[in-house]
Formats: sequence, structure tokens, C-alpha cells
Amino acid sequence: MSPETWLALALGRIDWAEAVTDGRVQVSGVRADLSAFLPL
Repeated sequence: MSPETWLALALGRIDWAEAVTDGRVQVSGVRADLSAFLPL
């Protein structure tokens, strides 16, 4: 993901599901969901 996307996630400007759906984040695997840890 881009630094801009990471900051938006960390600050709560976008949520994890939105970032994944929009293609801003590419994930795979069972531990790929970081929504429990965001925003910081």
C-alpha cells in the first residue's frame, strides 16, 4: 500500500474494508485483516 493509504487507515479517514474494496490494499491469507488494529 502507499504511504498515503497507510496514513488514511491509521488516522481513521478510511476503513480497512473500504481500502481493500477500492484496491488500495492488496491482501491474502488468514492474517491479512488488520481492521482490529486500525485506526491507531
